[in-house]
Amino acid sequence: MELLIVIGVLGILAAGLLAAIDPFEQLKKARDTNNRSAAIELLGASQRYYSTHGYLPWFKKIGDVYDVATCADAPWDILRPDTPTVTYPRSVVTVSSDTTATDPVGLCLDETLGTDGEIKTTFFSGLRTPVYILSGSATNVAICFPPEGKSNRSDDQTMYSIDSVTTPTEVSDTCTADQRDAGECLQCFE
Repeated sequence: MELLIVIGVLGILAAGLLAAIDPFEQLKKARDTNNRSAAIELLGASQRYYSTHGYLPWFKKIGDVYDVATCADAPWDILRPDTPTVTYPRSVVTVSSDTTATDPVGLCLDETLGTDGEIKTTFFSGLRTPVYILSGSATNVAICFPPEGKSNRSDDQTMYSIDSVTTPTEVSDTCTADQRDAGECLQCFE
């Protein structure tokens, strides 16, 4: 009988501890840490590429032809406005982990940042959530990601909203509490 009571008390304590730790929230925080590292790695790679070449991968043009053919594809056009701007709202290009031979974003980054050794060959397969590139001028780049964990969603740095979770085209510099709860806000690094 005493053994059953001890097992019951230990079970109650274990359940209480499990509820206090919230393992799913801990997993979300871990994924956020991974995504933040990927965003910062991509930002650093873009900045190093700019330092070496004097232009961001999607901006180099020789006459009317883009230097890297895969960077001439349509998704990049929204990052190259006729009048340079870094004000919000800003256009956005999605970098996903599902890069294929027909994905213009992955191909451009792979043939520029990857070829120069600025990002690892496993960079895209390591992404667990989309990462977003904002530009708007030949010298400016920002990288964003949507945090999953409650603490990161409520972080002061999570202050940018995305117009669509499924097919984003624009990022604004405002984020409401409802948008944070819905996962429509981003942390950006510039």
